[in-house]
Amino acid sequence: MIEIPTVSDAMRRINANIGNLENPRDRIMLEVYRDHWIAEVRNDLAAIMTTLPEKEVTYRFDGIGLLIPHYWEFKTTEEARSLYQGAAEGDLPMAGPFIEERWAFADWGMMFEGINTAIIRGKSLHIQPYPLDPEGYYFIRWRSMSSHPIDVERRLMLGEHVFGGKLMDVTVVERDAVDRMLA
Repeated sequence: MIEIPTVSDAMRRINANIGNLENPRDRIMLEVYRDHWIAEVRNDLAAIMTTLPEKEVTYRFDGIGLLIPHYWEFKTTEEARSLYQGAAEGDLPMAGPFIEERWAFADWGMMFEGINTAIIRGKSLHIQPYPLDPEGYYFIRWRSMSSHPIDVERRLMLGEHVFGGKLMDVTVVERDAVDRMLA
């Protein structure tokens, strides 16, 4: 059986990192990121939207062709809501645990680098030449780097700029693997 990272392990590590940060601004930024990420894991649209400003955000997705087949950018919170609403209506978490993560902080926001993981349906993967069952479940891993501009005073994420690496692997799993991941 494949070893699938768990949300609880990722949450423990992120909370430990928050506790180890000396700079209060850095702690706030990582708390905002954590709250946004766990809301994505839970497909909780209302909680996601509390981490974003009312009108303007900047989202950019580049190099993650396995999930989004082209460069995509938008600048309104309503577009972000639409993205998250569509993902939340699915039968799987829109985000999964990460591993080998590292964080960097600056006056404008923070950066994440690590390996993202997810369990998704074959029909959601835009990769070739993998012969995927559209209704099958697949555990995937890929390297990712993202920047997150954050308004520390308002505790809001002002967007996401996500750069994805090549797919590291695709493994067929059963639906119960999602429960193991969410543990």
